[in-house]
Amino acid sequence: MKKTLLFLLVLLVVFSTSFSAQAGGALKFAVQVEPAGFDPNLATAFGSHRILEHIYEGLLSFDEKMDIVPGLAESYEVPEPTKIVFHLRKNAFFHDGTPFTAEDVLFTFQRIRDPSFASPAASYYSEVLSITAPDPYTVVFVLKVPMINSLLLNFAGVNSAIVCKKYVESGANMQLQTNGTGPFTLKEYAAGNYIALQKNDHYYIPELPCLDTLTFVVIPEEISRSAALRNGDVDMAQIMEPLSLNTFSQQRFVIYRVSTLPYLLLGINNAVKPFDNVLVRRALSYAINREEIVEMVAFGEGTVTGPLNPSLKTWALLPEAFDEYTYNPDKAKALLKEAGYPNGFSFEAVTFAQYSLDKIGEAIQAQLALVGITMKVNVAEFGIFVKRWREIDFEAFLSLNGGSTEPDIQFYRTFKSDGATNKFNFKNAKVDELLEKGRQALDLEERVTIYQSLQKLLVEENPFLFLYSPNNLYVSSLAVKDFVPMSNQSLIMLKKTWLDK
Repeated sequence: MKKTLLFLLVLLVVFSTSFSAQAGGALKFAVQVEPAGFDPNLATAFGSHRILEHIYEGLLSFDEKMDIVPGLAESYEVPEPTKIVFHLRKNAFFHDGTPFTAEDVLFTFQRIRDPSFASPAASYYSEVLSITAPDPYTVVFVLKVPMINSLLLNFAGVNSAIVCKKYVESGANMQLQTNGTGPFTLKEYAAGNYIALQKNDHYYIPELPCLDTLTFVVIPEEISRSAALRNGDVDMAQIMEPLSLNTFSQQRFVIYRVSTLPYLLLGINNAVKPFDNVLVRRALSYAINREEIVEMVAFGEGTVTGPLNPSLKTWALLPEAFDEYTYNPDKAKALLKEAGYPNGFSFEAVTFAQYSLDKIGEAIQAQLALVGITMKVNVAEFGIFVKRWREIDFEAFLSLNGGSTEPDIQFYRTFKSDGATNKFNFKNAKVDELLEKGRQALDLEERVTIYQSLQKLLVEENPFLFLYSPNNLYVSSLAVKDFVPMSNQSLIMLKKTWLDK
């Protein structure tokens, strides 16, 4: 029998929610950026995701290992390759007391799939033929093609979180107001300062959340976040600068690290010269010393990555190393000459002052200069960067991109010719073909073959340059208990965390 990612065509999946935890505490978590709006169906920034994942929920959710666990669906079944039946919780309520029902699910996905709404999750559900609710606690998704394996993880993402139909239709400003079903409610938002959440006393899992309050304190500067933690002003902090770890005593603090799904990249506008020439894009790849950047900028706290992070050993990972990621300035010069740029060229890369992107830019700038390429690094305000990214107003950019254990999610939106986050003007018919085959295939071995072929093609074409995946680094006081860092950098799950004070 062929191996498939579908367990059985008539499989009923039922989840367990049992665990042990302690209750209590008012946790203060220092973060680098504040949210860019509170509408989960529109959120693109990590700063928004980290807040909204505590307020809103999808039909499914992730555990600490990035495996699917219950969300607002307590179970689901796959009676045939193009149908998913979700069985909804009957004890879930929105924060304003409105009962959660299938009507909210139908409304949410109508909202997400509306082209005028421009949700970043819309492309996930482009192959959904119909969504119906035979009763208030059952929702049926019928697909155009058998792509359930590729689709399931999307239901756990923040962008697919369920919103309250009644609340949205009341005219609420969803970018400023919240009404989810999650373990925490929004208590107060002081722009530029903090986002205060409080325990949802009516959460459908009585034992959760463990914390009484959860406050995300916005402290953009690394040195200030570290100082706030050492001084006891906050209980936890995300650390972006690895050298900051040296300032924390192991007698007073706990250091957490995990390799991540997200990756740093040098984005390229494939429609402008000289980047419309694949030889130039390959030359850039050979001219960049990724290992040196990891050591110089990340002080070893990162993994040189290709289309998939090799340290995470995901099922679609291509085990062989890519020659194109080997530092070879002589080959870079030869490719530039072959492309008609023997003396190099100049371009601008726009970025923003987070995730050490300015330092990465300086390192790449010096490396490219050795092969005759002049790169100007424009460190813009984050809002300006996002605007330019959305409008494809750039020659190149430096940024952090999200990742996934599911290659369809990792690749489809980014590399499909009409993908929602394909801001690179990259168009390749063979890539499009492989992406469609990958999301429709049911056999695991067939999917592995497809996605490994896709990885090889992406490396050859270099639509942009994968650099490295940084480690997720967190530091907490000894009082923080049951915190588990996740490989998805946009997720900080704190509903099981508590304070021993």
